[in-house]
Amino acid sequence: MSGGGWSGGERGQASVETVALAPIVGALVIALVVALQAHRAGEAAGLASHAAALAAMQGRDVEDAARAAVPDVGRERLRIRVDGAQIVVRVRASGPRSLVAPFDAERTVVARREDDR
Repeated sequence: MSGGGWSGGERGQASVETVALAPIVGALVIALVVALQAHRAGEAAGLASHAAALAAMQGRDVEDAARAAVPDVGRERLRIRVDGAQIVVRVRASGPRSLVAPFDAERTVVARREDDR
């Protein structure tokens, strides 16, 4: 073959390399998505716990404040537990549970009203 064209063997080799790299690229994309979901869960737990603590110190409803702080987190993914001055907020990471379950986020805050000190 004359000129700068590819021979059949070179095209076949490129196809083999592409097929070989596809699972690696797929795994990297999945890992990136899981990492982003884990980060989002952590951020949401932090925001909700902060809002809950402020509400507790102001004598407002803790659960309402936590849920209002993260409106994009569904009710089934957000758990708030109040035990005296301690508030625990748990956010389930979104995505396939088998992949994201280890990345659920939990934040604990202690909130006391000024007159309780």
